[in-house]
Amino acid sequence: MDDATHSTQAQAPADWPYRSTSLTPADAERMAKLEHTVWFEVVPGATAEEVVREFDYDRGGAVEINAGDRVGMTPTSDPPLVGIYGAFDMHLSVPAADGGVTRLPMNGLTWVGVHPDHRRRGILSSMMTEHLHGIYASGESAIAGLWAAEVGIYGRYGYGPASLEVMLELSSGTDLKAPEHIAAAAEGIETHMAPAHTDEATAAIHALQVQAAEHTLGTATRPERIARWWFEDFPKARGNKEQRQVVFATRGGTPVGYALLRRTSEWDDHNNPGGEMRVAEMGAVDAPSLLALATRLLSFDLISKVKFYARSTDDALVWWAGGPRSSSMKVTDALWVRIVDVPRALAERGYAAPCDVVIEVKDEVCSWNAGRWRLGVDADGIGRCEATDDPADLELGVQVLGSAYLGGRSIASQASAGWVVEHRAGSVRELSRAMRADTEP
Repeated sequence: MDDATHSTQAQAPADWPYRSTSLTPADAERMAKLEHTVWFEVVPGATAEEVVREFDYDRGGAVEINAGDRVGMTPTSDPPLVGIYGAFDMHLSVPAADGGVTRLPMNGLTWVGVHPDHRRRGILSSMMTEHLHGIYASGESAIAGLWAAEVGIYGRYGYGPASLEVMLELSSGTDLKAPEHIAAAAEGIETHMAPAHTDEATAAIHALQVQAAEHTLGTATRPERIARWWFEDFPKARGNKEQRQVVFATRGGTPVGYALLRRTSEWDDHNNPGGEMRVAEMGAVDAPSLLALATRLLSFDLISKVKFYARSTDDALVWWAGGPRSSSMKVTDALWVRIVDVPRALAERGYAAPCDVVIEVKDEVCSWNAGRWRLGVDADGIGRCEATDDPADLELGVQVLGSAYLGGRSIASQASAGWVVEHRAGSVRELSRAMRADTEP
């Protein structure tokens, strides 16, 4: 653990004018000021305390500078922040040994920002090193994850894109052609709509998201303590937009699914309705529940199109609607995964086939991962991973393992792109088949 607890500030040049600092709720004003400067997305009507209230002070940190007085700037008693990062204690659904999914702790990176005047001066590298070393030292999770605002940044710190996110656009009234037994089961499911911001609604949403994650590979679930804040609308910021709504699906009174939505009103020159519905998040415990939810969402009055976000590339909705061309399918990268503790992370997930390979891992940020590891998987899909001095069968960067961790982006496909070096013939195929999942995350 010595590497994990080594101060990143001690590694900085002697004349580095910055210093790492911890944060408390008393720093709300300067946190919000930096947040607004970095992202230039001000929420009208929200106080500084409301802007930062989801921040976890035990998992985040910042960088400040003693800049002195500058032209046109108001002097402050506290040094200004020039960098900040935060994290959530999340869970991620990964492949299980039995072919299903299992949920593992994941440190979810968020709030990452560097002041525009202080970019390319080592601040981001300092914070990322501090963040990843802190995760390892705490032992709270073997993996970290994030959604990347810019794709060119996080590969440098060992993150790899592990899943794809699909947006489906369907015309209102689209007839979803599901198999007869699924359609028949969906008929017994009831749906109703409610405001999403209430305590009752947010509690139900959180419970359903966790339930759906137990059946849905690649789902990242937020911590319960911030679920109440996640969907709150500020009236001044919302303006004339509809307050966010949720549609619940129930079977015999038991909740089995949910969909978060917002509608936008629009009319053409002939006074015909052409509204749009955006479904930001939808979770269901089984296929009939998903079908019942989607059918209800496609039946709203005054809506001409429905956009479903955060779906997977092999989502049932795609094929019930007739395929990618019928659903105007758009794909982008979703979750980026970072392996923080290689032997633990590889032992905690399940595998689709036996394998016995020695992997040489390259990791410049988390040095404890660098070296050779023997991954052995038995016939039941249970893996063990230990350090070894045996010759490497294949060689790869830690970001390659992160990309393959959810079972979607294969080791073989990354090898064909040059990211893996094979030393023993057949070892790439062996590891690739073992790490693949039955469905796309």
